[in-house]
Amino acid sequence: MDLLVAPELLAGLDHLLAGVGFQRVAALGHGSHRFYFRYVPDEDLWIKLDIVSDIRFGKFQELRTPLAAGCLRRRVALGPLWLPEARDQAWLQLLHLVLDKGEIAADRIPAARSAATVASAGDPVATYLDGKLGEGTAQNLLDMLNSGNFSDVPAAAARIRTQWTDPALPPRLIRMVNSALRRVGPRLKGRGPVVGVLAPDGAGKTTLLNGLRSHCPLPSAYVYMGLWSSSPHDRWLQKIPGGFLTRKVIRIFRSGLLARYQSVRGRVVLLDRLALDTLLPGSQSASPWGAATDALARRFQPRPDLVLILDAPGDLMFARKGEHSPQKLEEWRNAYLELAEQIPTSSILDAGQPASAVRRKASALLWDIISRSGPERVAGGDPLPLHLWMLLDWRFLLPVAKPERLGYGGRISSDAVAALNLLDPAARRIRAGDRPDEFDVVLLSEPDTGVFRDAVASLRPGGWMCIQVRRTFRPGPGPNTLAGWKQALARSGFEDVAVYWHVPSLERPARFVPTSSSSAVRDTLAHYSSVRFGKAKAAAGRLALNLGLFNIAAAEGTVVGRRAPEADYEESA
Repeated sequence: MDLLVAPELLAGLDHLLAGVGFQRVAALGHGSHRFYFRYVPDEDLWIKLDIVSDIRFGKFQELRTPLAAGCLRRRVALGPLWLPEARDQAWLQLLHLVLDKGEIAADRIPAARSAATVASAGDPVATYLDGKLGEGTAQNLLDMLNSGNFSDVPAAAARIRTQWTDPALPPRLIRMVNSALRRVGPRLKGRGPVVGVLAPDGAGKTTLLNGLRSHCPLPSAYVYMGLWSSSPHDRWLQKIPGGFLTRKVIRIFRSGLLARYQSVRGRVVLLDRLALDTLLPGSQSASPWGAATDALARRFQPRPDLVLILDAPGDLMFARKGEHSPQKLEEWRNAYLELAEQIPTSSILDAGQPASAVRRKASALLWDIISRSGPERVAGGDPLPLHLWMLLDWRFLLPVAKPERLGYGGRISSDAVAALNLLDPAARRIRAGDRPDEFDVVLLSEPDTGVFRDAVASLRPGGWMCIQVRRTFRPGPGPNTLAGWKQALARSGFEDVAVYWHVPSLERPARFVPTSSSSAVRDTLAHYSSVRFGKAKAAAGRLALNLGLFNIAAAEGTVVGRRAPEADYEESA
């Protein structure tokens, strides 16, 4: 899925998408492209987001344009989606085919014809092309496509690339730099996870690893860790004293270094066989040198983040490969199952299932490792946004369906910040000196008077403020009760000030109770009188309500208010 976003949203994008389970794969040399992936185990589905903040063309994004801002400004809503306006969409499709691909393949001809019938020479993108490359460029391109002369596209694309100039960065230089950077290859953030597979011959180790590598779109590397596999040089090595032992040591260092290198490069490392094989009964070397090299292999091998142990009956493994005997394979099968108990990161997979089912289960285990170890993991560990959306329930207390500019301050947790970014990706913490009229809605959590004063100054007239409050009896720089914050808002010129009692807690309220409604408060007190000490608390609450002190007695809640429109505000001031 390709997405265009405004540049100012990029700062919080990684954290925002991590909150809904996506992991970023960094890829140099792709312009403003940012790639995010997520695996959905229930559907065996990989989702890839390709997000850009500008619009460029060419194989190496060397043809820069200023078109992004206009396309975002002219975007249109289709249900819950925002799409480019139809004419922009048509021109972007055509330029992608002509300039990025350099030709229009047979299977893309229907799409090109459809786009050419929608586009016209008077569209904004066409006007830019004419200004960039000369009057009539857009019309000539449309004429060529509408007439079906698709064989002329490569020459037209080459001509446009030659004429394209950029005073800041020449396209040829951008192409050379991006081409070189792409050689680095994509990478996960941080160290890539190491996954090993253990099983007797015939269980499907190679089939599983090949399936993982071909199905998983993340950058990966296959490393064979076998120490004793035969080679064409064996007949020469047997004539050299210690030749096979020397080869074993070389393989230990070569495979270990290669696996570590690929992990440092941010790739998923898939290990075929592990040095842990040497722990199996009957696999220990009899000679001191052999035992020493076995220990060296176990020591130098990268520690696997996940060990997949394939379990299949001995007769099935024999039928698949025809090596050893069913009885011997069954013995090894039981030995591997015992070894699994000694490996904390091991998972046993039923290798008697179809290969696709085994690969699907392994993909889910691999993704669990990647998502738990990702550096942008949202606090709390839950990859789903439900718990974050629950932290936004305060928005139902306001008449504003969706704020355009959201500010926050006070004791806002990292989970709450992630939730605010779901509501407004550009949401940011209020700072002293923010310009007036900066925000439409401000959320404060247990603020002091300094934060409150800065928030009032940054809120536009007519904007709404939400203050989350916990009652406290400790002296501090600000009101200590819901009643105190209600008065603070009123003194600052706010209108429509209301107080809501949160039950049972501020973070996870089951009810927002307007304290101005005596019947709502009484009903809630009666409902919760069955909890521990509930009757005593309910009696105290009813007494405070009768005395008009409930806003002082309520433990937790939210105070909301609307800053007076400019004229009213100046009048009250």
